[in-house]
Amino acid sequence: QKLLAIDEDFGHKVYQHANAAKHVKLFADLISISGDEVVWFGLPAVLGSILFVMRGLGAFRTMGCLEEGMWDCFGAASVCIFVETACKWVFKRKRPEYSPQSKVYSVPGEWFSFPSGHSLRAFYWPFWLSRSKFVGLLSPLISFPRARYCIPWAACVGWSRVAKGRHYPLDVVVGAAVGSAVGWFTEDYLDGLGRSVVKVIGGIFITYFYGITFLIPQVSGDESAGAASKYGVAYYGFYVLLFFATLPKDFESMGAQTLSDDGSS
Repeated sequence: QKLLAIDEDFGHKVYQHANAAKHVKLFADLISISGDEVVWFGLPAVLGSILFVMRGLGAFRTMGCLEEGMWDCFGAASVCIFVETACKWVFKRKRPEYSPQSKVYSVPGEWFSFPSGHSLRAFYWPFWLSRSKFVGLLSPLISFPRARYCIPWAACVGWSRVAKGRHYPLDVVVGAAVGSAVGWFTEDYLDGLGRSVVKVIGGIFITYFYGITFLIPQVSGDESAGAASKYGVAYYGFYVLLFFATLPKDFESMGAQTLSDDGSS
């Protein structure tokens, strides 16, 4: 209890200091957005969907590896969100009461504070940048930041969550540790097939469970069972199609073909 009291008091002071200066508050807002679910979960899904459709229509056939990279990123975010939610439902720590909190949440249990999902994701991504085969295949075409350069950014993301009053410092520290552990296990310890299976299963589960049974009813204002069935076929079926349409391909051959066709190798 004493540790939690110190944690809460320190977090409150960081929040007050950040809100006392407009430029610090603005910086915290921008950094926080860079670690948001919309960026690492929604954006890859949208870009992957667009590339999938365009490739199916015969356009940008040589960018298949980029499409795969988007779904790999989406799968990694799904794993992060799954672990984050599981931890939050176990500990159920309330978010800071000294700051206003969001009324709309992307995943169930997100109203809990421990651990920080932003911090978890931010410290996962250096492992993805250093280990993902898609990053290696696309590096001649896209300038990815070096993994070690992302550590200061990840630390700033964690700080921003305390500065915005969304989390306590301990939430951020544990989130960073969990994100690093999950990143190492998923991107480094597992082999290629195991990594793909974990990400596909995580993506399908979260898309179905969170999207149909939680997010869509919450946004639409209809939390009845009818809301899930109303959107279920289009929402769930579309993402299952996308996942399994991309899973069986030979990623390395695709990447080599991408570079060859673009004259980059």
